[in-house]
Amino acid sequence: MAKLHNKKKVSFLISGGGSNLLKILKNNYINRDFDVVTIISNNKISTNIKSYVNKFYKNVLIMELQTKLQKKIFFDTNIIFSVGYMKVIEKSIIVNFDVINLHPSILPTYKGLMTQKRMLINNEKYYGFTLHKVTNALDEGETISNKITKINTKDESGLLKKHKSLEHEFVYKQFVNYLLS
Repeated sequence: MAKLHNKKKVSFLISGGGSNLLKILKNNYINRDFDVVTIISNNKISTNIKSYVNKFYKNVLIMELQTKLQKKIFFDTNIIFSVGYMKVIEKSIIVNFDVINLHPSILPTYKGLMTQKRMLINNEKYYGFTLHKVTNALDEGETISNKITKINTKDESGLLKKHKSLEHEFVYKQFVNYLLS
């Protein structure tokens, strides 16, 4: 993978356990493709992420239980990456920053929440994820990249595990490719 000459400064938004973020942080620690500035969550951030950041990313600001995003938080950020952030991002953030989102389905077909369940109900043949630019309209932004694979289960928990594995395998590379473009 080509290295960035002027490393981008990235802030992350999360809501859940952060397994994708932890995978991204581990890959970036090895590859040094970008600088991590801030990790922000509207919930508590997992002990795994906090421990990893404290050990390997000592200058990263961690902010938990944030009910509203404020522009000043991102003062030293080039790109904001929403990785499982389950809140609407404020317009003032969207218009002032390059904001991208990891969406857990193939857009534009399955916008919003509970995408895997809806795919199974509709007997879809494929699943995947989409990296897209964030706009004021929910999951409407320009697609940056996606990864699609065949559904081979009718079990929702099985599909969720396979989906998470697919994200863990490909999200970092697709994100770095975006940074290089």
